[in-house]
Amino acid sequence: MVDSSYCRGMPYQSKHLRQRRLPDLLPFVIAGASILAVLLSWLLFSLAAQIAVTGILCGGLFGLAVASHIRVKTASRWEPSLLETPFLLAHDPDVFQQYATLCESLLKVSQRDDLIFRSIALEHVDDLSRRAAAIAEGTFVFEGTETWRIVYGRLLRSPGLHLYRSVAWVKNKNYWQDEPGRKSMAVNFELHDQERLNVERIAIIADDLWPAGEVWPAESIRQWLHEQHAHGIWIKFVRQSAIEKELELVADIGIYGSRALGIQELDEQCRTVRFTLSFDFEQVTAAEARWDRLSVYAESFASYLDRYEMPG
Repeated sequence: MVDSSYCRGMPYQSKHLRQRRLPDLLPFVIAGASILAVLLSWLLFSLAAQIAVTGILCGGLFGLAVASHIRVKTASRWEPSLLETPFLLAHDPDVFQQYATLCESLLKVSQRDDLIFRSIALEHVDDLSRRAAAIAEGTFVFEGTETWRIVYGRLLRSPGLHLYRSVAWVKNKNYWQDEPGRKSMAVNFELHDQERLNVERIAIIADDLWPAGEVWPAESIRQWLHEQHAHGIWIKFVRQSAIEKELELVADIGIYGSRALGIQELDEQCRTVRFTLSFDFEQVTAAEARWDRLSVYAESFASYLDRYEMPG
């Protein structure tokens, strides 16, 4: 095992700073030397010599600038070798422990000769590698399970998160009416009531739940919206047919501040089929832009309630 106290302590940091100090000061040293050379040439040499010295210095500085640019570009494409990887991971004890465990497991696999075992094992390891690659890109996929709601609660309660925006694609009257759904709504109410989190939601309601000739959606959906409104949650709603020309706006998503984007896929009975959580900032930004466009079509539940009396 690597001594984590040493890896994170002052000896390592001091060495790191010493390695960076000279490259950081080098541009200032070169600039100062160049200015001094020009001043000396002005005092000691003729005009022609001064022009020559200035030209040589300009050419040299331009060459250094080009070389520095190439070095930076090359460094940005640098990838660690297999031998360097454990040393680079050693400064992060948590990740290094996972790395060591995986290496130990792979070593045990390589020591077994059974061909069927190896074939099955390598298939599973290949699947693990693909999942690890997705995780490294900031994407987590929860398949056919409600366990993602545990992560959902952790995200909403996480320090630094102050705004949660949700687009609810309501295709069934049972939307979030089951026990896990009610518990998730209870987390919304708790955090919003305590002013720890500002919750905003836009509900896209299927037309069979809110027919064009009806003032209000189906009772269960109407009560679900009103309950959120009563807790002070900012909520809007819109018929799905109203945005049929912008189908990319129809989705079931959650935007966790600027931190993450969650995409929920439900079956016809509103059971979770898949939940994808992405920490990719570009995806979060794109989702915020779609939210703004969707908000134009949706109407505030509060203002709608002022115009139309809700059935008991």
